[in-house]
Amino acid sequence: MTALRAHVIVEREHFAVDVALAVAAGETVAVMGPSGAGKSTLLQALAGLVPLGGGEISVGERVVDRTTAPRVQVAPMHRGIVLLGQDARLFPHLSVRENVAFGPRSAGIAARQARASADAWLERVGLPGAGDRMPHELSGGESQRVAVARALAASPQAVLLDEPLVALDPDTAAGIRRMLREQLAGVTTVAVTHDAADAVALADRLLVIEAGRVTQSGPVREVLGEPASDFVASIGGVNRLVGVADGGDWVAGEVRLASADAASRALAAVDGVALAAVFRPEDARLVGEEADARGDAWATTIADLEQTLTGVRVRTGLGVVDVPLADAGRLAVGSTVRVSVDPAAVRFVAVD
Repeated sequence: MTALRAHVIVEREHFAVDVALAVAAGETVAVMGPSGAGKSTLLQALAGLVPLGGGEISVGERVVDRTTAPRVQVAPMHRGIVLLGQDARLFPHLSVRENVAFGPRSAGIAARQARASADAWLERVGLPGAGDRMPHELSGGESQRVAVARALAASPQAVLLDEPLVALDPDTAAGIRRMLREQLAGVTTVAVTHDAADAVALADRLLVIEAGRVTQSGPVREVLGEPASDFVASIGGVNRLVGVADGGDWVAGEVRLASADAASRALAAVDGVALAAVFRPEDARLVGEEADARGDAWATTIADLEQTLTGVRVRTGLGVVDVPLADAGRLAVGSTVRVSVDPAAVRFVAVD
């Protein structure tokens, strides 16, 4: 059953956001894209905070927004949708318990029952006994836990997450991510994130938006493993080099890559077909001139050197290579290096 269905069209200064979305009951869909691509606009339109320029939004069987006749525009508080952002936005004058109880009490639940439910939700999000505290006494992570409890205590039909972890330190974010994974199980959710770890941990499917349009969608790991754009490759942490099929290999100029993957070889069976070669930076290596004679390396220029926890990331005109620190001392921006990738680490992806 589809719990949230939408076709959102919103005009922006330089482009129109035009996104179709269908989320099954209990499913979590992650939304990723470059800054300014329209991700937050999509969530705000679903929540009723930004007017539609066209399209329709349905929650369950109920249309809550429609631009064609008969016009429908349900107020945000009556849509059955809750939006959680980077700021927890707790009511500063209410205790933690009263914050969480606010939704049920607004729905007509008796005060005692709403407060008991609030305490139960606080325990579920990892804050047992915190009901009497005030928002200003909470850390950033604790505030986000209360915000999640408040949202879910209202029994929404859908939850929208707009990068709720981005302002938290890594340890706190990891704890909140685990809590969200547990508490959002079975809850229809659309989650905007900039972090592939959030998408993998929380979502069933991934929707990629670039310049207001959906450029790729599917199961999270499938999308990250078969990037259809340079942006998806960057968030998935892989190289994506565009070329064509030639003799069962991938070719771009003087560079030729083979793949040991049967599905990849099948894609490269027809010469001239556009392909992307995909491989991880840690699977590429810098080699000496002797590799040129074997035909399994190519020369390229170092564009940038980036320090990492385990070594140096070498950015070149043809891909990125992770190099151990012990091997990085001789490298310099502007110098020429030779790169090789084992066919076992290379996959080919079709290019539209």
